[in-house]
Amino acid sequence: MKTQLIKNLSHEDYLALDEISNGELQLIQRNPSDYIWNKTAPRNDSKTAAFDFGSSLHMAILEPELFNEENIDVYTDTKSRDTKKFHDYIAAQDGKKLVLMEAEYTQLRLMVDSALAHPSFAFYIENATHKETTIIAGDVKTRPDLMIIDEESGKCIALCDVKTTANIDDWRSDAKWKNPLFTHGYGHTAALYMEAASHHFNQEINEYTFLVLQKSVEFGRYPVAIFVVTRDELIRYGFFDSMFSNLETYRECKAQDNWFGKESFPQFYVKEDGIEISDEE
Repeated sequence: MKTQLIKNLSHEDYLALDEISNGELQLIQRNPSDYIWNKTAPRNDSKTAAFDFGSSLHMAILEPELFNEENIDVYTDTKSRDTKKFHDYIAAQDGKKLVLMEAEYTQLRLMVDSALAHPSFAFYIENATHKETTIIAGDVKTRPDLMIIDEESGKCIALCDVKTTANIDDWRSDAKWKNPLFTHGYGHTAALYMEAASHHFNQEINEYTFLVLQKSVEFGRYPVAIFVVTRDELIRYGFFDSMFSNLETYRECKAQDNWFGKESFPQFYVKEDGIEISDEE
């Protein structure tokens, strides 16, 4: 399989690459039509507050040299995004800067400082040899938030993503309906990224690391945590099978130029006291 590692590729240029991304591949699993819809449907940029905050947080942690007035705008005229004045301001920016409310900027700075105060979290940030680096493997593109690569051997020591969460305890839950590994498809992400990196570095990468920051305060601080998932665990949970199946569907749809799809309802079972969704809790 032909692979390529690209440094210093902008987010916009990454999105413009022809290869399919992890997020797009998960849309294929839901409905192949969603993949086309995601590329072509109009977008209301005034409703992307979460995206702006997440992008800004990644920049502040992974690319602090870019976290400056040229790329970030702190908006102070109102305290809400749901105003005409703010929407007009966003439209005037034409996507040139990430716009944060003043309270969002304060929260972001505290979250970054909290993360770097955590020794394990700081270890990965300080020892990262590659940040926001693109790996292309065949018809797949991936963009790990950070990697630690041994300079002498060229082997990948750590493959990591930075994630925000409403509640870190959800990551500690053994319930599939609650843990982000399942609810947010992060297990699929880990499987695809490990597969692509394994091809590029010519080694079997057996761990994937999540650096997680909580977006809400506990006792005045923003909690952080490190979670590692292994290849064996991802295989046992079915994420590798799901990822390979989605790739096969994508390739078939592309070869036939046919993206039609439909969804099925969850599997229901009937009990004497009514209908419940058959799902593991």
